[in-house]
Amino acid sequence: MKNSTRTVIRGIFIALFALGLAPFAEARTWTSTEGKPLQAIFLGIDGANYKFKTANGTEITVPKDRFIKADQEAAERLNKIGDDSYTLASARKLDLLLATQLKKQGFASFNKPLPDDLFVRRVYLDIIGRIPTRDEFIEFAESAREDKRAALIDELLLRPGYSSHMFNYFADMFRLHATDFNNGVRMDPYVQWWRDQLALNTPYDEIVSEMITAQGNVGQTPASGFLLRDTGMEFDAFANFGQVMLGIDISCAQCHDHPFDEWTQIDFYKMAAFFGNTQREARIAGGSMMSANYANMPNAPENWIGEMISFAEANKGINMKNPDNSRQFRYYLRALGWNVTDNENMETKLPHDFRGSGGKPNDVVDPRTLVGKAAKTGGKTRRQGLAEWLTAPENPRFAIVIANRMWQRAFGRAMMIPVNDFNDDQIAKASQPEALKFVTREMIRVGYDLREFMRILYNTRAYQSISTAEEPDWADDYYFSGPILRRMRAEQAWDSLMLLSSGPEIDEKKGADGSFYKALLDVDFKTISNEAIWERYELWKSNRGNRMGNAMIAEAGVLEPVYFSDNELRASELPQPYLPGSLLDTFGQSDRIITDDHNFDGSVPQVLALMNGSVTSQMTGISSKIVNDLEELDGPGDQVRGVFFTLLNRYPDDEELKIGMTMIEDYGDDGISDLAWSLMNSPEFLFIQ
Repeated sequence: MKNSTRTVIRGIFIALFALGLAPFAEARTWTSTEGKPLQAIFLGIDGANYKFKTANGTEITVPKDRFIKADQEAAERLNKIGDDSYTLASARKLDLLLATQLKKQGFASFNKPLPDDLFVRRVYLDIIGRIPTRDEFIEFAESAREDKRAALIDELLLRPGYSSHMFNYFADMFRLHATDFNNGVRMDPYVQWWRDQLALNTPYDEIVSEMITAQGNVGQTPASGFLLRDTGMEFDAFANFGQVMLGIDISCAQCHDHPFDEWTQIDFYKMAAFFGNTQREARIAGGSMMSANYANMPNAPENWIGEMISFAEANKGINMKNPDNSRQFRYYLRALGWNVTDNENMETKLPHDFRGSGGKPNDVVDPRTLVGKAAKTGGKTRRQGLAEWLTAPENPRFAIVIANRMWQRAFGRAMMIPVNDFNDDQIAKASQPEALKFVTREMIRVGYDLREFMRILYNTRAYQSISTAEEPDWADDYYFSGPILRRMRAEQAWDSLMLLSSGPEIDEKKGADGSFYKALLDVDFKTISNEAIWERYELWKSNRGNRMGNAMIAEAGVLEPVYFSDNELRASELPQPYLPGSLLDTFGQSDRIITDDHNFDGSVPQVLALMNGSVTSQMTGISSKIVNDLEELDGPGDQVRGVFFTLLNRYPDDEELKIGMTMIEDYGDDGISDLAWSLMNSPEFLFIQ
């Protein structure tokens, strides 16, 4: 959805509210220092004044100092993230729909309300992907503000940790992998592009549209990495597209009609034909990359590869007939020319062994959508038509897929499972059908603003309920009386351990960003000389592999890299995916080969890593940050509470307090270390309650 369309839709909702016609909307009540109420939508801060829209549609400004302190604090928060009238109203409506269905199924209501200590730990883990610090826990626990939960949710959604944690989910969903593509070609700029979009809170439909319609290489257009990810496996790439964008697994229809669903083999190829004239790489002399119907790289001269080869052979000692002499040069040209463009000479044809109905082997097929209205391609490329059809407000399939996935992130289980394969009949039979329809509409209403959508979910009574300890079988309905008790993701465990090791500063630290590699490939053929391209090649040759992954631009516009070597970073800032055998790998981080392949299963290596791994030793040794931070507290009682606040974010009960005090009184700092070790190795540490 374009920004102009999104603005119009939001304007309609504001207008409806002003007329009293918007469903379930209720503006916040603001209170003056004289106790007078004002019911209005908060629009923002203008100098020393607050701007509001009243129920009759009038915009007014009121001096800040006319409001009570609590409202001034609320205004500062809402000025950053937006008015929460619709947010809270949507959360209440969603709770009503969920509770109604729960009662129909014989449940009294939601699980018991979540106490503050469990709430603060849950929202830190769910929103920014790590446990709270001791100070963060105490600040929330001691706050007497009535709106402290909504305020904390908003604060966390605005922190860098929000986009960091969201990145981990999409890295798994879109299989973000920085290396191992086509002889040294890398994807670091594409990975960094995802980080940037989430940090900017770019609407999800815009992210998807940019990926589908991208042109050029990953240096020129980083979003092209989406289509370049599976070069040479185009039909597999389309099958993956169907799963992540449409929630339809049509992969088996590539070879035969779907045995259990309505999809036929011809359906697969007609939908795949939207990418049928998408060319994903360049042709290099002496290779076999493309046929004679090759389409030129966008904005490049007709024979740029041939001219560059002639230049290198005439001036730089390159001999393309000698593999040993020309191999690295050929690899660089491949990386530079590994691009996405549209080629009208390419078509999708039915395979030679096609045996379905609606066509015969080797027939050319025209594009046709799987669901909903036909995509309009007049005056557009096929990919542009597909992107507009996919993200159009009247196509609820796209909205329901991402809404369902975001629901899974909040509740530990999706309404529709599996998230990558469900049909309309299953949607109609969902355990919470009205709630599912509602969140789908809400995703469209908020303009695919994922931060605002998650803000709604986190403010529901359903989310703020005690977890359901017994996970229902996948074949059984679950009515969402509360989130499912679940183990931390690998990235949550890693980020929490990094917090304990290095403090909250890790939220601000950035890793390698692919900027140097991007600069080597971001070539404007209209202005650059062959000599300048050769200079880029020499820099590429001397920085291949992991060295390239750690190289960053030191100064804008200057091709001189600095090398990043700090690995004490949040998981989202590390190489993607992280090293085999690392703690992240041990705890189930996806290898990014298969969509949604994160593993939550427990294992012996995980137990050993927490019991006596290097990270745990660093956390709980006598010289650890945990022990040192607790030395400032007075007496064994406060130190025991400090350990519990730090690791489990709750108060110890009487028995735990007594045992902990005895350990510290008997063994001093060793007692603190032992207590910390014990809590870190308890199931409570790794689970989100």
